[in-house]
Amino acid sequence: MYLAAVSIAVALMLFASAPNRLSPAPEMLAPWTTALRDSQPADAYGAVYAMGDKKLVCLAAVHSTKTDSLTFKVINDAYEAFDFDIAIVEGFPTSRGPNAERLLDYARNARAENGFQARGETVPAVLGALKEGATVLGGEPDDSDIRDALLSSGFDPEDLLGFYTLRTIPQWIRQEKINAASDLRIAALLEGEIEHNRERLALDADVLPTSAAWDAWYARTNGKPFGDDFESEEAGPLADGPYGSNRIAAAISRARGAFLHNLIIERLNAGDNVLVVFGGSHYLIHRPALDRAIGAPCYLGAGMAEAPVACEAE
Repeated sequence: MYLAAVSIAVALMLFASAPNRLSPAPEMLAPWTTALRDSQPADAYGAVYAMGDKKLVCLAAVHSTKTDSLTFKVINDAYEAFDFDIAIVEGFPTSRGPNAERLLDYARNARAENGFQARGETVPAVLGALKEGATVLGGEPDDSDIRDALLSSGFDPEDLLGFYTLRTIPQWIRQEKINAASDLRIAALLEGEIEHNRERLALDADVLPTSAAWDAWYARTNGKPFGDDFESEEAGPLADGPYGSNRIAAAISRARGAFLHNLIIERLNAGDNVLVVFGGSHYLIHRPALDRAIGAPCYLGAGMAEAPVACEAE
């Protein structure tokens, strides 16, 4: 009886002394609406969350290649102010593993000259982590995860393949591969992109088999024929946007957000100090979920050098 009582007492002491595990709250992710977009700050900043002596720092970047931008400064200052175990960066899948060679090479081999850094803020985020001895992870789900999330929420395979292809059109225009959506060269580009995306999403061959089938999908989805009045905003993830493609994009954004949120909470529960470097819109989407899971940030602003003192004072 005595030994049993001692065992129970020791177990209770260990339970009481163990850090509280955080419960993820992906259902609290904010939809990306016009109002939320319009509330986005004009420049980069950071949010710091404290869990005892552990910290989560979310940097809301304004995508930039200028080395004197506030985005680069906030990233560099965060590494100076805090010690991180994990840095999570945008644009690379988590499934490639910690310190994935392809991601590290992407940053190490990026050209820099005349105050411009090719490949943008990913470079100081990755190189800063390596200098500090932190592990780098991509923060993105696999395409198969996005596919499964959208299909389970009621979208059709055509919607997913159609949108993956549509979102490339603004990029073709920027790269001057086409002059506009009505450019005759787009048919061949669409055929190739449809095939590429069908393979990456592991969809059947009869899903939008031709560019003509894609045109028909586009007309059904956005209520107009594809042509000169195409707008790049049609690829945006506005939940209250005017186009059906906006709602598909919003669903993809939510799947990405849920994946990243769960990854952040998983690493915090593992006892890591975590840095997250994503575009500014992501933090606005994530804040309600992080506040629910962790509590309000102890610091919010661009002065990362001030953040440790502010958080210790709370």
